[in-house]
Amino acid sequence: MDTNLKWLDLETFDTDDRQKIKNSISHFVKTHPDAGMDHNLDWLTTKCGPGKSVKVFVNLAKDGSINGYAPFFVHPSALSFSLFGVALFDYRVNRHAITAQPLLANNQLSPEALFESLFGELRRTLNPRDVLFGLGVSLESGFGQFMIDNQALSRKYLVLPYGDAYQRRTIRLPDDLEKYIGGLGYSTRYEVRRAIRKLNKQATVTYRVYTQPEEVTELVRLLHSISVKTYQHQLLNLGISEDEETYRNLSFAAEKGWLRSLILFCDDKPVAFEHGFFYENIYYLTHMGYDPDWAKSSVGTIAHIYTVEHLIQRGAIQFDFLYGDNGSKKRLSNESHQEQNFYLVPRAFPLLTIAYALRLFNITTGRVGQFLEKYGIKSKLRRFLRRKKTQS
Repeated sequence: MDTNLKWLDLETFDTDDRQKIKNSISHFVKTHPDAGMDHNLDWLTTKCGPGKSVKVFVNLAKDGSINGYAPFFVHPSALSFSLFGVALFDYRVNRHAITAQPLLANNQLSPEALFESLFGELRRTLNPRDVLFGLGVSLESGFGQFMIDNQALSRKYLVLPYGDAYQRRTIRLPDDLEKYIGGLGYSTRYEVRRAIRKLNKQATVTYRVYTQPEEVTELVRLLHSISVKTYQHQLLNLGISEDEETYRNLSFAAEKGWLRSLILFCDDKPVAFEHGFFYENIYYLTHMGYDPDWAKSSVGTIAHIYTVEHLIQRGAIQFDFLYGDNGSKKRLSNESHQEQNFYLVPRAFPLLTIAYALRLFNITTGRVGQFLEKYGIKSKLRRFLRRKKTQS
């Protein structure tokens, strides 16, 4: 097996060698300090519905052990020209997405050279409408610095930031719920305790945490019943769907013991949820939502508190709010680091022309947005555009 800086496509190995390497990958991911759930090859493979696939590259040592591992989730997407959150035009692409970073062996002395070799190899394999995407890249990491500063990378790709840099919010979980609440800001502590007291006077409050394969059918039905009422679904068509892919992913996670989804009930009516996965002692929150009719009762925050309590009781060490930032995540977290998402667009026509046009469009609309926000117009225009979008 080749070594040095060469990355190899897992699909080029014969069946026996491929299985041996998959076994090595499993051990490598389980013991790597920077590995997350989206580095788990079984999980990525499970998520492959129609039009989706996983592309894996490995760098091997002389003894066949893993020096580097780079899994890409390939799926249909678009370079989107969006005005204040509303898509005006989409250029369809196939997106090869990697979460956080490729994983390198801890004794690796030349990470930048390995990254250069990986993205050089990828460039040779991409089709005309293929782009690369870095999801949740820590700007403090070696890979983050590589994305921003590496000249060899920028000669092969246009590195296009997708959105602004943001704070990735997490909670370092203590051993007691009161310690967590006590560590929040004064106004947040007051609001949490007040909301729980008020809701318990207003309704009979219960919750249930769904974890088992036989619970998935009921869980998906309940999640969907709340999700369709949220603005994310109404305006952006986001949320949890009752489809084959959702059932497959949640069933697999439940079989692995990863599924953790809390539904909050008021008078036996589902009103809020926090849905995610408990993987290697870290909880990844993928979806949250609540019935708008119960918004004034802070049911979303209360569902979060009960989720944290459940996780603490089961020895979780961290709660991860995942990508993007908002005021609620900031108030309820106690740690953060800076991240950004990046497109890597191959320098080839016509894709590069579209990408340059998108970059110019984003710069222009960003400046216009700052001007409109200064005079209080931006939020009104955003609501108008979203209303027109939902009516069309």
